[in-house]
Amino acid sequence: MLDSRQKSSILIIATATLVAVVVFAPTLPAAGVIWHTVQRGDTLSAIAKQYSTTVTALAQSNSLANPNLIVVGQKLRIPTGDGVLYTIKAGDTLWDIATRQGISLAALKEANPHLEPKRLAIGSTITLPAVGDRLLASRQGTAIALAWPLTGRISSSFGWRAGRMHQGLDIAASSGQLITAPAPGQVVSTGWCGGYGQRVILDHGRGLKTLYAHCSTILVKPGDKVQSGQGIARVGATGNATGPHLHFEVHVGGRPYDPLQFLK
Repeated sequence: MLDSRQKSSILIIATATLVAVVVFAPTLPAAGVIWHTVQRGDTLSAIAKQYSTTVTALAQSNSLANPNLIVVGQKLRIPTGDGVLYTIKAGDTLWDIATRQGISLAALKEANPHLEPKRLAIGSTITLPAVGDRLLASRQGTAIALAWPLTGRISSSFGWRAGRMHQGLDIAASSGQLITAPAPGQVVSTGWCGGYGQRVILDHGRGLKTLYAHCSTILVKPGDKVQSGQGIARVGATGNATGPHLHFEVHVGGRPYDPLQFLK
């Protein structure tokens, strides 16, 4: 039998070994996670093409407010076929997330079987179903990809803001900057509309409409047919606006969707 002195020696050695394992064991990357370090000249579209994914999926996986703004050295999580990650924000509910992302509630629950809907922890992440399984409006028979209507910084994203649903994307830009049609379509409405100020609505067919608010000048009239890239208005601050910007909305079947799901 071991005396107390021998037992103490064995205990000390075992403890030291365990500490060594904990301290010196290498940190392994999470299984199945692919990372890309942004290099000089990289664009999100080029990275998406390199990994056979989409700009929208990349932006959502990395919570990018502005897909046009990435910096050298930044590490981007590459979404896999299993879906993309979404970080829970204050006020989020599963229904809100499903609605904003164009996902059925059933698909969202299936992708997160152990999630407790009434206990969403702010800062935690959930999996959004893979693009092929999602009910993105751009896949619901529209088959339309939209170009950016202008170049600028995203100042406010689609979703809840100050307790209210913000149904579009705010893009800060210089007053007078040209706003262009993101796809061929027909002008269905122009003119003043309450808090939207000077507003333009385009119908692109297949139930898809786009809206442009706070314009300073409108360059088209109802009934006009427009082509992708054609000027339709200029940036302003009309209506309820604190500064010059474009408020851009995308609707499918009368329901608002996150414009980032459509923009290429």
